[in-house]
Amino acid sequence: MKDFNKIFEQLAYRHSYMKVFDDFLQAAICALALGRMEKEYYETIKGYSPEEVKQFGNLFGALILAYEKVSTPDGGWDDMLGHIFEEHNGKFGRDASGQFFTPPHLCDLMAQLSGAETTEENKINDPACGSGRCLISIDRLNPKNRFHNFYLGMDVDSRCVKMCTLNFFMFGMKGVVIHMNSLSLEVWSGYRVYLPESCLGIKPLSKAQCMEYLFEVQNPEVDKVQNPVLLNTEPSIKIEKPKQLSLF
Repeated sequence: MKDFNKIFEQLAYRHSYMKVFDDFLQAAICALALGRMEKEYYETIKGYSPEEVKQFGNLFGALILAYEKVSTPDGGWDDMLGHIFEEHNGKFGRDASGQFFTPPHLCDLMAQLSGAETTEENKINDPACGSGRCLISIDRLNPKNRFHNFYLGMDVDSRCVKMCTLNFFMFGMKGVVIHMNSLSLEVWSGYRVYLPESCLGIKPLSKAQCMEYLFEVQNPEVDKVQNPVLLNTEPSIKIEKPKQLSLF
């Protein structure tokens, strides 16, 4: 990550580590949205000079090369975005909440113990996904998992949602990452990540569309042909917000 860190430090010198990291995540997602998020992209880069905007492109290229180096045919992987976040966590201030993610080798162990390696189609959910490491571990157990499995990640931290979304894309995983509180069940927004072979990139999701995906996962018996999300239309099912049960 030397090339990435060098460019990152240059950008953070004028702005701040947290701002540059957050803006990089947003700009990268906008670039992979294939024209769906042009307004958000220009809003993100408006505080940077033209030369700095070019540096964001170089930053993204360095990140892709880093992921390429750690990804191996036998399922080897690493969470480069998560490591960058952890490395600069102390510089992000109170907003970072002192977050550190589960080490990749422990995620691999839990994935192996879960027996998630299968040839059947599965929907796999992580209600506190962070940067998506546990879901990546399951996906990397078998090269065919990314075709068979649909991954659903949720997190209350919007920064984690963006890291997980980009990690899905980097490892060629299909699924949805939702910005929500998994305890109160409050939903804000999310992203749909498609397989790279589809050339559909990343699609931003409204609150209503996120609720549709949650409804589908919780109710697999519903006819998929009639699911508005799969038809790329606005949701027609009126979903009543679930209530969190009390422990006392």
